[in-house]
Amino acid sequence: MGNRLMDTIYMTAASILHSCLWYDHVELYVDQIGYDFLSDLPCDVTLVDFDKNAELWMKPKLYAIQDQHQPFVHIDNDIFLKKNIVFEFDRVLVERKDIGFHNYKELVLFFDDYSQQLKFWNNELKYAWGCGVLGFNDLEVRDDFVKCFNELEDILTTHKEEFKDFKNSRDQNGWYLEPGLLLEQYNLASLLAVQRIEPSVLIQGEAHDEQSSYANELGYAHLFGASKYHPKNVKKIKELLKEKFFAEYKKIEEKMAFAEPTLF
Repeated sequence: MGNRLMDTIYMTAASILHSCLWYDHVELYVDQIGYDFLSDLPCDVTLVDFDKNAELWMKPKLYAIQDQHQPFVHIDNDIFLKKNIVFEFDRVLVERKDIGFHNYKELVLFFDDYSQQLKFWNNELKYAWGCGVLGFNDLEVRDDFVKCFNELEDILTTHKEEFKDFKNSRDQNGWYLEPGLLLEQYNLASLLAVQRIEPSVLIQGEAHDEQSSYANELGYAHLFGASKYHPKNVKKIKELLKEKFFAEYKKIEEKMAFAEPTLF
C-alpha cells in the first residue's frame, strides 16, 4: 500500500489516547521511528528494536506480549475504544471468532507438511481467533502461544524457498497468502483447541454484520486491513485527533514538519 507512516502515526496516537481516557496503565511499544513521534503521549512508551519483516507484520506484538509479568490485555493500534470496556475473562481473551477460513486453508495446507511433529498443531479447524484484542490471565498459556509462534516461524524461515514456490503455484482467486494470519490467529485457535481451553470472546457473533453491530454497541471500533488507510478514515482520524486531543495532535504535527522527507 506504499509508505503509510504518517497515517499510521496519527492512527496509533488516536488509538492510544482513547485508551488513556479509560485505563490507568497503558503502555505503547514502538520502534525508533514511532518513538520519535509518539514518546510524548500520556502513557508509558517502551522503545524496542523490532524485526523489520513486512510479511510477518504482527510479530512486534510478540515483543509486547512476552514482556508482560502479570495478566494483561494487548490492543492493536488500529482499534479505538470509545467507552470504558471492562475486560473480564478467565484464562484467555480474544477479539472475535474469525470464520473466514478461505484466509487460512491454503496456509494450513502448506504448514501441514512440516508441522506433524508439533503437539499443538491441529489442521482440522475451520476458524481462527481474531487477535486485535488478546489477553492472558494464564501466563503459562501465553508462554505456549509464543513458543508455538516461534516454531511456526522457524518452519517458514527454514522452508522459505518452498513457501515462495507454493505461493506462486496457488490459484489465489484474488486472496493474498498472509502467513502472519496463521502464525498468530490460527496458531492460537489450534493451541487452545488442543489444550481444551475455551477463550472469552469480546465481540460476540459469527457473521461480520452481527459482530459489527455488537462492537458498535460496546463502543469498539477496529479498522481491519486496508480499511484503516481509506482516505475517508484517514481524514476522520486526523480530524478526531485535532478536535479531541489538540495538544498531542499539535506536537505530532510539529514533529512531522521537521522529519526527514525520506520517512514519507
